[in-house]
Amino acid sequence: MAQFFKASRTNKQNNRIIKHCQVEKLDHQGRGMLFHQNKAMFVEGGLVGEVLDVCVDEDKKRYKKASITKIHQASELRVEPSCQHYQECGGCHLQHIEQASQIEVKQQGLISLFERFAKYTPQQLAPTITSSPWAYRRCARFGVIYDKKSKKVQMGFRRSGSSELINQQTCPVLKPALADLILPVKGLLNQLQGKMALGHVEMVEADNTVALLLRHLKPLSTQDKQLIIDFSATQNIQFYAQSSPTDIECLTNNARLSYALTEQDCQYDFNINDFVQVNASVNEKMVAQAIEWLALKSTDRVLDLFCGLGNFSLPMAKLSQQVVAVEGVQKMVDRGTDNAARCGLNNVQFYQADLSDLNALKAEWAQEGFDKVLLDPARAGAAECMSYVINKQPSHIVYVSCDPVTLARDSEQLLSAGYKLSKLGLIDMFPQTAHMESMALFTR
Repeated sequence: MAQFFKASRTNKQNNRIIKHCQVEKLDHQGRGMLFHQNKAMFVEGGLVGEVLDVCVDEDKKRYKKASITKIHQASELRVEPSCQHYQECGGCHLQHIEQASQIEVKQQGLISLFERFAKYTPQQLAPTITSSPWAYRRCARFGVIYDKKSKKVQMGFRRSGSSELINQQTCPVLKPALADLILPVKGLLNQLQGKMALGHVEMVEADNTVALLLRHLKPLSTQDKQLIIDFSATQNIQFYAQSSPTDIECLTNNARLSYALTEQDCQYDFNINDFVQVNASVNEKMVAQAIEWLALKSTDRVLDLFCGLGNFSLPMAKLSQQVVAVEGVQKMVDRGTDNAARCGLNNVQFYQADLSDLNALKAEWAQEGFDKVLLDPARAGAAECMSYVINKQPSHIVYVSCDPVTLARDSEQLLSAGYKLSKLGLIDMFPQTAHMESMALFTR
């Protein structure tokens, strides 16, 4: 039977103006929240107590989303955003709230998510790990699109709720060395013969240099490569060209990229497309806190799951008898092994394993006993390996999380198994945004 496209009915409630709404509270993402016609309504940018006119952008079965059209009564906590792109950029959502209040919003959000998903109310939070609220990002990724009408390359972050790019001029949360490159790089891209076949641009500030990666969908011409080489020399940066997910060519001097944890006296080499923590200052404090909470002793055997290139593994190895570090990506395992050797550490071993696959936990390394465990999973959390960790009966478990929902979910398993949530704290890795990172200590 032939099937034909049938346009869905437009919800007439969308784009409807509702006047003089009063925001009742903020949700864990920092959005204003109130109830209208027995539905929760989330207002991006609304603050508690504010009286607003709003436009309903989405009207779902259980909730509505709305945007502000007019502020009749503003909160005392409202401040003027520092970025000229704030109203359109999808990167930051909390610049209209002063920094101390941003922390309070995230702290309350963390507690509420634990109450909801772990069925547990934390009695007190540890002091939040913070940094400068501006100029903290040492890496960023920009979208690149060729506009056929203007015949120019656009480069920038995505618009809020859209795949379109903003006309990026600056970014106050980027490290100055990166922010200062936005307009020059955009100018370079518009000079390239192959500007119609570009993908994205990544920037990273290492301790020893600034590096850029350009994704291109067709081979770069000799002329384009020379333009890039000349540009890199002028800007004193390293430049990488990526023709496929696995094919990366350094077009300039191929110096090692590295960062250091000064307090722990550890140095890490990494590649341009490796994951590194965005906020260097917070990362250093985060590693120090994890080590303190684990209360490491020279006799401890430690298991580091989702270890990456050894961000936590190497400092822990300096204070314990042995560290077993496990990561799903082989190139990160190789990098961790090299970094350990460079630091002169022979009591840390790196292994590759898919920790979402229970069969991976039958490997030889997994049969060993461990006194302490650290987990630092991606947003999906560590649900598949929680029973394994519990069966090992470590005295201390530190869980570093980039998603409080999956942390709360996984915590429920630990609490049910008799572990106590001894400490819980917020990690403000991304000031000016609603993103929450956190750390929890469980003891037996």
